[in-house]
Amino acid sequence: MRPRTWQALACSLALFTTASMAIADSPCNRGIRDTTPAERAKMTGVLQAVKDALPAPPAGWVIQSQETISVPQSWCQDYAQVPLEYDFTRHYRRVDDAEQRQKLLDDQSARLVEAYKQKQPRLEAIQAKMEKLNAQQIALLQKGDIAGSEKYSTQIAALQEEYQSVADEGNDPAAMDAVSKEMKRDLELTISVRVNPMTASDPAGAKPMAAPAGAKSAWRWHVEDESQSTDHALYYFGTWFKRPDGTFQPSVRQGAPFSAAHGFTLEIIGDPERVTQTISAFDFEKAASALK
Repeated sequence: MRPRTWQALACSLALFTTASMAIADSPCNRGIRDTTPAERAKMTGVLQAVKDALPAPPAGWVIQSQETISVPQSWCQDYAQVPLEYDFTRHYRRVDDAEQRQKLLDDQSARLVEAYKQKQPRLEAIQAKMEKLNAQQIALLQKGDIAGSEKYSTQIAALQEEYQSVADEGNDPAAMDAVSKEMKRDLELTISVRVNPMTASDPAGAKPMAAPAGAKSAWRWHVEDESQSTDHALYYFGTWFKRPDGTFQPSVRQGAPFSAAHGFTLEIIGDPERVTQTISAFDFEKAASALK
């Protein structure tokens, strides 16, 4: 590569890196211009190419999200040397087992209602005691006997603690979390594409996978907590460089308009087994055609 070409490339990368650190907070000093029809067409074509690679919903699933492609309608001229950033996300949702999931909720609600019925007489008795003491305390306050009214405070506080203790009997937060988690298990799947992102990164614990045809690299990790059990599969397309802070940016493609895809990420999020199935059904080579 000739020296001037290297210099132009280095300049573009520097501008891209600098803009990514400032774009979120800086005002648009040079003004905003509308993106051109050609730029919008290019961005729409890029997203459509990736969209065409997305797998159809599995049996018993539907596409829940709005499928209309939307691209930037304007562009801040402070970053005229930075490729435009745009994205598309598809949400899938399972519908074939809605009755079973509803039954989990109904059964849990029925257990809570029955548990309350068992405790209700005791709770009402404690409540009646508190109301009686409150009435006696208020009567003394109305007479101006503040010292006399204070003797009821300790008794009322003790009854409040007793009431809460009874109310908590039989409650099992872990069991309720488990029901909630089961209701959400393998319920949704999300596939997101981010074109020319200002920054991208792999979380701690992400493990590299063999990159499919067309992708630069691939990573996968698991998220497990009281509310979810999901896998994330993240793919990088195009050429990327590492920033000083450890994150990544796509390299500027010489000769390509800034409305084109210089690099993009594609992330699949869902139940671990569902993610594996989706990876097998994904046309990665077709997605990679968005870089042309």
